[in-house]
Amino acid sequence: MNVIDLSPKPKLRENIEVMPLGDGRFILRDVVGYSDSTLILNELSVMILSFLDGKRTESEIKNLIKSVYGIDLPEDQLKKFIKTLDEHGFLDTQNFRLMRERVRSDYRNQNVRKSALAGRSFPSGGKEAEEFFYSILSLFPSDFKVENLKAVLSPHIEISNGMKIYGMVWNIIKNSLKNPDVFVVLGTSHAYSPYTFILTEKDFETPFGTLKNEKDTVKEIEKALGKDIFEDEILHKNEHSIEFQAVFIKYIFPSSRIVPVLCSASRIFLGQTVFFDEAVSKLREALFSSLKGANFVLISASDLAHIGVRFGDGPVDQYMITLVRLKDIVSLWNFAQNSAKGFLDSVMEDGNARRVCGLAPTYALLKITENTEAKGNIIGWDIWVDETASAVSFGGAFLSAQKFL
Repeated sequence: MNVIDLSPKPKLRENIEVMPLGDGRFILRDVVGYSDSTLILNELSVMILSFLDGKRTESEIKNLIKSVYGIDLPEDQLKKFIKTLDEHGFLDTQNFRLMRERVRSDYRNQNVRKSALAGRSFPSGGKEAEEFFYSILSLFPSDFKVENLKAVLSPHIEISNGMKIYGMVWNIIKNSLKNPDVFVVLGTSHAYSPYTFILTEKDFETPFGTLKNEKDTVKEIEKALGKDIFEDEILHKNEHSIEFQAVFIKYIFPSSRIVPVLCSASRIFLGQTVFFDEAVSKLREALFSSLKGANFVLISASDLAHIGVRFGDGPVDQYMITLVRLKDIVSLWNFAQNSAKGFLDSVMEDGNARRVCGLAPTYALLKITENTEAKGNIIGWDIWVDETASAVSFGGAFLSAQKFL
């Protein structure tokens, strides 16, 4: 007689992350924003998470913890922990699926993408917001002006941690552009998606008013790539990579519009670069067709390396920073030379050991500008080291061309 065990086998869902706080504790949070909860975990809790793969019952997990770690965890404590995860939307259960559909539905019905970071990463409005962004541009002034500026690599790190490069990049953009019609912003999707490009027709809320969406161009992209571009639209809800650029755009160029394109590197990491390239080709054709005659600029909202304790390495030291800087400069130089292949190779030759999160948007931008006369230069490089001995590097670069289309 076959015995079938129907006991629940808890499974963590996609798009959640565990990050160390540096004091032996960890935070568990939702990358997308289905759940607003953030849980504080100890080391044992993180160990338990590693066993929640949907293949083991609670009883099997309890036995595994005892055999691997020698900890005889009381059954009621394990059940309580798993129940807490489910209640807050961190497990792949019916409770989460209902939560997900409710959040997706609410977001679909909104006309404006509400700011996720106002009041946290920058002031929410008024004089404080004006002074905050004025200070960034004033602290890092530049008279440098680029003739025929067409594309820029800008950071998406927390603004307060990257002020120098933000100031340098956006001063150059401010000096170089006169009344641009549209910014096509290609941003990193920090949440996983199987879709190469994720778009939205929503306008963007900023401290300086609403940044209008260039909806006609988004519709042209939909015709080229299909309705799948909206399948994971919810990923725009909490994503900061495009939001930071949107605020600078609205502050400096109040009448400009935005084409917000989140980019996923999943195809590249699966070795399906050809598929990614085909999608970029369709995106490029739609952009150049829709924006013909318009004054537009491409932005890659991208950071570079992610190293140190938070990312699975040892503590960051000066030697690691020096190596990362050298490799980052090669990547930035390939951007400035308008070399999509050079940039991709500089990141992937070691399997993306630096964890360059700006891989997809930057490679996509360079495939769009490929076979044009665009050339440029590096604007700058910097790195932020946090209290956990982890670091994120970032930089700026630009491309210019007399003839683009």
